Amino acid sequence: MEDLLYDKKKESAEIENAYTEAEVLVSPTWTCNLKCKYCFIRRNHVIKVEPPMSNALAERMLDALDEGFPDAQRIRIHFYGGEPFMNVNAIKTAVFKAVKEKPGRFLFAVTTNGTQCTDEVMEILDAGNFYVVLSIDGPEEIHDECRITANGSKSHATVRKFLDMVLSKTSCHVMGSSVVRSGWRLREAVKYLRSLPVHTIKAQMVRIPTGSPYALTPSERQEYLDDLDVLGKWVIEEIEEGKIPRDSRFSSKTLQLLRGSESRFAFCGAGRNCFGITPEGNMYPCLLIDEPGSYLGNIADDPKVWREKGHQWRIRPKREKCLSCPSFQLCGGGCPAIISVCGDEECDVITKNCEVAHNIYSHFQDRPEMLLALAGIV
Repeated sequence: MEDLLYDKKKESAEIENAYTEAEVLVSPTWTCNLKCKYCFIRRNHVIKVEPPMSNALAERMLDALDEGFPDAQRIRIHFYGGEPFMNVNAIKTAVFKAVKEKPGRFLFAVTTNGTQCTDEVMEILDAGNFYVVLSIDGPEEIHDECRITANGSKSHATVRKFLDMVLSKTSCHVMGSSVVRSGWRLREAVKYLRSLPVHTIKAQMVRIPTGSPYALTPSERQEYLDDLDVLGKWVIEEIEEGKIPRDSRFSSKTLQLLRGSESRFAFCGAGRNCFGITPEGNMYPCLLIDEPGSYLGNIADDPKVWREKGHQWRIRPKREKCLSCPSFQLCGGGCPAIISVCGDEECDVITKNCEVAHNIYSHFQDRPEMLLALAGIV
């Protein structure tokens, strides 16, 4: 076990500089064919007025990222939106260029609403061996309450068809992703996702301000926190059974405790090995961050420019509240894209996640090798 974790046992400064994979969140278009009632992207004004990404820009993007990350063994392009497959041509251009000209250099992922059920989309997914994050909130009556088209048409049946097509026509890994909102409890969302033929699952609280339609009420927020304890127990049960848990929300924090690592420098790699690119090629530390000083340049610029600006953005001062928080070691200051929207509610969730990670670690403290299941090793 020590050998497996050796490369992770470094001092905090080394951990900050060491990584093997860069991830870039790319929006090929801000257009979406659904009008979800709780949409984080629209509600929080992340969408910018930009035309869809051109095929030429998609090609240039690959070359720019290849040049810009000489220190990364692999680069994962995660298409986001909008609905990414509303601009299928740009995605196809990027994927087939990567497969043909730079095999092994790029990995691909996509977050999709699962409504583009075409053979062309399946061909692209299979060619890029995508990690597919598929939005499906719950059973028909739950999903179709919020995830509807502009004219009010339902989408659940189409999403299930998309899932069946991905599983039968590709070798892609599929994560089922659910939004937990008022009237739909976390543990029920997870139970539903576990009933689907997906490889992994994710169910998270809706990211909208308190008092908004579909925001959790105070009592529902407490239920959400209580359910995180339940999910932690389910993870323990899966590990005890020799399984790799399908829900990985506690994994990185528990493994950090196992490694005995120093405090996280930041919540994620935004500005270091994670960036965001808009349809016009504008660079940000993350596609979901649009705060003063977050614009880093364009992919047409010298990569040294946006890498250095990303570093400067990243080392900005931490919030005093974070520095004094007992969860800071495992949290790193919270997601800057979400904290600005949900504030203390998001902090409460992250604190609970840290608490549950400690519980999982403590349960296996006399059998630490069992926790390697959280790294996909059984």
